[in-house]
Amino acid sequence: MKATKYILIVLAIASLNSGIAAQNSRTERKIRSIVVTQEKYDMLVTRKYKESEQYFDNRGNLVEDITYKQGKISKHFKYQYDADNNKIREEEYDPAGRLIEYSEYKYENGLRVEKNVYDPNKKLKSRKIYQYTEY
Repeated sequence: MKATKYILIVLAIASLNSGIAAQNSRTERKIRSIVVTQEKYDMLVTRKYKESEQYFDNRGNLVEDITYKQGKISKHFKYQYDADNNKIREEEYDPAGRLIEYSEYKYENGLRVEKNVYDPNKKLKSRKIYQYTEY
């Protein structure tokens, strides 16, 4: 009877460990970039367009996001993060690659408390303040 209980406990632990190992193998998979293309079929003509590109850092944070409309850049953003994976800067670019505006974020105790938006000349355009109420 004791041997049966022991075997069941060992099997349960082995099963649990294999589940954890399977989860770890999925989370260890790191994606550097994603490029999405779209094909449109119209009668005899096939058009293939790049729809979007996304690039990630080694911690899985999105660092660049480019959206296309019929193969041409429509939106382009770049992001920076601090050591705690908080987004601290967001830059928006026009289709020619010129900076349109950028935002800087401030955090306290892991919570975003401020967002400041600047024009390319570092002139403040807007500010958001985040206030939290806790239980």
